[in-house]
Amino acid sequence: MKSAHTAVRRLSAVLGAVLSAAALAQAQTNVVTNGSFESGLTGWTFAKDLSSPAGTCGFNVAAPAPGTETTTSTPGFAATDGVNIALGGGTQTGSGQFSCTLYQDVAIPANATTANFNIDTGIQYIGGKSMSNAAVFWGLYSTASVPAYFSSRVKTFNPAYYEPSSSNTALQNFPATNVNVSSIAGTTVRLAVIIGSDSTTGAAVIGVDNVQLLVTVAAPAPATVPALGVWGMFGLGGLLLLCGWWWLRRRQDVAAA
Repeated sequence: MKSAHTAVRRLSAVLGAVLSAAALAQAQTNVVTNGSFESGLTGWTFAKDLSSPAGTCGFNVAAPAPGTETTTSTPGFAATDGVNIALGGGTQTGSGQFSCTLYQDVAIPANATTANFNIDTGIQYIGGKSMSNAAVFWGLYSTASVPAYFSSRVKTFNPAYYEPSSSNTALQNFPATNVNVSSIAGTTVRLAVIIGSDSTTGAAVIGVDNVQLLVTVAAPAPATVPALGVWGMFGLGGLLLLCGWWWLRRRQDVAAA
């Protein structure tokens, strides 16, 4: 009875280890650093893209939120994750397409299959700015340059931009689930949040919080168990015969005693 209980405990431990390994194999990894801006702008960079016309571009962290966006002195938004929030302001003074970009390079693990993306953001239109000439954009881009709002993405989330009909008073949530990232697995890409503008009228101010990119990596393929050849079968048969002979001798010894 004791040996049976021991066998059950061992089997339970093995099954538990197998289930834990399976869970770990399917676990998601957040590849974004400091997505709630609790460490200021650590891990993030901001700049205008090289083709942008003249204008002012800036990002700061309100610690704590709501704080004030520093380039326009506009009050910010309440945080949605933690106590801090990133605030950005874009004021276009030259004609053309203006982009003020907050970005971070992220490594997509090898064997990555899908990802869940999240961003909480909102926009305020200042001084006559409107949805007709300003919006906030996001996505994954090449690391070759600072992305503009019209740049091609290497991976597009749905939705990929936000242009409300009037200014926000609170951040809005924009998740994208089960995004296929297998085509960019094993590469480094640029995650960017962009203030886009095409008018010198007024300014656009955005808030950003709770940025996540949760990537699922495929479990490694199980090792192939080689089939037994002819000599392997002979060896296994011999081992079974030896075990049977030992068992019979053991019973005879016990009976003789």
